[in-house]
Amino acid sequence: MFKLESYITPILLNYVAKYVKDLRDEDAQVSLWEGEVTFQNLDLRLDVLQEELNLPIELLSGHIHELSIQVPWTKLMSEPVRIVINTIEFVAKLPDEESKKSRATLFRDQRRKLKGSRAELVEPAPPQAGATNSNTVNKIINNINVQCHNIILKYVEDDIVVSMNVQYLSFTPANEKWQNGMVDVHPVNVCMRKLLQISDLTICLDQRNPAGRIDVCQEPVLYRCTLECRVLRKHNINTMSTTSTTRIGVLTKSLDINVSSLQLPMVMRLIKMLLDLKPADMDEDIFTIDEPTIAPSASQHQNREERNTVFQWAWNLLPRLTDTGGSLDSGDVIGHAFDVGVYAEQLNFMLKNSEYFIDQAMGSIKRIKYTPILRISLGGIYYERSQLKEVDWANVRAGLSSIYMEPLGPYRSDDPIDRSLLNTKEYQNERAYIDKSLFDEYYTFADRAWCSNNYDDYFSRITDEYMLFRSPVMAFDIVEYRSSRTMPKQAAEVAASSVTNELKDFGLRVKYRLLSAGITFHFSQSFLQVKNVISDLVCSLNYQGIHADSNNDNEPTVVTTHQEYANEFMTYKDFEYLIGFMPTCQSRKSIHAALPAT
Repeated sequence: MFKLESYITPILLNYVAKYVKDLRDEDAQVSLWEGEVTFQNLDLRLDVLQEELNLPIELLSGHIHELSIQVPWTKLMSEPVRIVINTIEFVAKLPDEESKKSRATLFRDQRRKLKGSRAELVEPAPPQAGATNSNTVNKIINNINVQCHNIILKYVEDDIVVSMNVQYLSFTPANEKWQNGMVDVHPVNVCMRKLLQISDLTICLDQRNPAGRIDVCQEPVLYRCTLECRVLRKHNINTMSTTSTTRIGVLTKSLDINVSSLQLPMVMRLIKMLLDLKPADMDEDIFTIDEPTIAPSASQHQNREERNTVFQWAWNLLPRLTDTGGSLDSGDVIGHAFDVGVYAEQLNFMLKNSEYFIDQAMGSIKRIKYTPILRISLGGIYYERSQLKEVDWANVRAGLSSIYMEPLGPYRSDDPIDRSLLNTKEYQNERAYIDKSLFDEYYTFADRAWCSNNYDDYFSRITDEYMLFRSPVMAFDIVEYRSSRTMPKQAAEVAASSVTNELKDFGLRVKYRLLSAGITFHFSQSFLQVKNVISDLVCSLNYQGIHADSNNDNEPTVVTTHQEYANEFMTYKDFEYLIGFMPTCQSRKSIHAALPAT
């Protein structure tokens, strides 16, 4: 007799036990059969999380206050299984050199194990008599909902304390309209959609004293932001080794960033550290499409449990939407296409001057006084990146639909004309910046990649007019591709006779486009005042490492006689030959002026 309890219960508990310490499966199994099991005060296995997530930071501690698993045994085909986490806390720091080396070694071992496990995969077997039961289990597992309440992350580096808090996070499968719901599993054509929603994201940035305490808490840098992330993965089981599509989109309605003069040096320092940070050497194979979830038998479950990673588990919890047919769509691109897009309907940035003072009325308490300086409002922002590695195709697009810059406080002018330093006209189509993205509800081909392996086809679709349609104020485009033109005979002979591989990238081209229109700049006394204040703030930045890379710029460079006269006898043909290997940049500038009517 087929019992769902015997399949679902071990799968859920084994995954929880993999990332949580001291979990008693025997007691939890009995409670889960009753419909719900609750765990309290759980410590996370940081070594497992650190090894599998490959984060650029090092986790010092991780704790879950309460975790519950809710299984509606009587409505499993119509209601999802829910995993609810209440208050999860993390403390992180930058890894030292020893930690970086050990993590790099662990990741290489993990990558080798993952490749070995993929080598053992066999072709999917035809449906057997128990396929119905297996499909039932697959549907239950692939529709699990994860909800987290109150996520806290603290990062400490020297005198900088960064606190991030998320009030609510949900991770659910989605249907074709990107709505939560129960979805089915297709055994061949896999189209997975998942929805990640974050509510009330707040980031605080404070400075602690030598004793390790924060004297005065400053206003949040980011306050109660809401984000929505959509992920789409599409592939065919028979061709997933050569063709797949992955699209990721992140959208926020409003992003309010506030930075004070006391926080500005810390922000600059964090930016520099983030630019220097990167995860351990990652292989793109870890993101290669895996086979869809298949319900394990009792003898296979233990072996599969040992080789699954957190990425495989997360993807296996995603829905597979039903598709028709067993071949590729005509619009699919051959290769592994990866697209990512970030969109913001409105972004507001405020810069404030801040200073400490003693509030005598409140019992001589140390407080901070804020004076606003400048506010910048950006509308209709997007950043998109697509890549198709098999044909050396990469593309980056970015755009801005509106901008408004105004001085505040004592720097604000009484004249309405001079109140704005920079402004543009209101854009007509407020949804153009998300055109053809995962958030465009009118686009019917959102499951297809942006990537292209044809230069002429791409620029015939992404024209200058289309770029300005999406972002009328500013549009930016970078395309990196391999030229289809043949290699010159002279260069081919040199490449063939060369011992090294220095010419292996011959034919790689990069094209830039920058379009801008409709920006009005107001030069006034307010502009000069704001400029002087910002210049003083930038000049007052003083922290270690800001000029570390330029300490030796003024040291004289010794040039030998051989180096000085090495190129003295080069001919014009030699220069012409070398220029063929240099990247070229073509620019076009258009200035349109409207004459007054007579």
